[in-house]
Amino acid sequence: MKLKNFYNKIGENYDLLLSRLLSSERIEKYLTVFFDDNNIRDLKMQILSNDIQSAINTAHTLKGVTATLGFDHLAAEICELHGALKNNENELADELCRQVVKEYEIIYNEWCNNKNTLTENDIGSGKTGEVI
Repeated sequence: MKLKNFYNKIGENYDLLLSRLLSSERIEKYLTVFFDDNNIRDLKMQILSNDIQSAINTAHTLKGVTATLGFDHLAAEICELHGALKNNENELADELCRQVVKEYEIIYNEWCNNKNTLTENDIGSGKTGEVI
């Protein structure tokens, strides 16, 4: 699957992302790192365990990472969650966390469902919209 198709399927703007990160290889590298880390799970666990300061820090990090990766919908939800955490709006933060996790799962599942379609000919070809 081409990265552009992946972004289209999740309702995000690949062309804008490509204009910022400049290469499909860089985008794919950053996506791989993002999906290999546990920040979303950590955020959920921090909220569940009432570790609010850690959750604020994790949400802050995720705001930047998701925006950089062009996940604008997820970044906006995390921004709302970050604000709720900072304002001690715990019930709202719980609900927003569920929304963040749901949005992340949609993106992650799309990534997992399609990452195995990468072919030898596509690796390192330098084409825009590289296959995942």
